This record gives sequence, C-alpha cells and structure tokens, in this order.
Amino acid sequence: MSYTFSVDWFFIVVVFFIGAYCMIVSRNIVKQIIGLEIISKSALIAIISSGALTNNVNLAQALIIVIILVEAVIVATGLALVVKNYRLNGSIDLEKLMNMKG
Repeated sequence: MSYTFSVDWFFIVVVFFIGAYCMIVSRNIVKQIIGLEIISKSALIAIISSGALTNNVNLAQALIIVIILVEAVIVATGLALVVKNYRLNGSIDLEKLMNMKG
C-alpha cells in the first residue's frame, strides 16, 4: 500500500482554510464555533498523518484524545457564551458581544 503524504497535507490545508474562511467571514458566534471545529479537525487529521508517516500511531492517538477533550471544553464555553448573549441582547451577533461590559 502506497502512502501519499503530500496528498494528505493538501487536503489538510484545504480543510484548514475552509474553517478559517468560515471564522473570518461570519459575524454569527455559532458559525465561528463551527469554523473553529473545522480547523481543529484539520489539526487532528494532520496528527494522524504525521503519526502514520513516522510509524508512531499510538502517540498520535493519545494526542488526539487530549485534543478532543480540550475541544469539548472550548465548545461548551462558547455555547454558554452564545446562550448568555442571546438572553441579554436577543441575537447571536458578534458585534453586540463586543459592547458587553463586565
């Protein structure tokens, strides 16, 4: 079985830039969280690809488990922020979040 490292990294970069574009363009907090998740998934794929290239898949799996745990905390915090912003302002627009004080 032939392993094509360059093709993997091409798709990793494409997925990363899709997530970055999603975060840059949108003003909606939920869409920004989705963009962040897409970027983190590209990082997971990069770790898997690097682990397969170096024949160190066990370390890659351990790192992926840690990253998934950190992602869960970030998404939970972000969604709590969305709910709080929606209750205060009635929308999930990022510009209204910038005006919050406290």
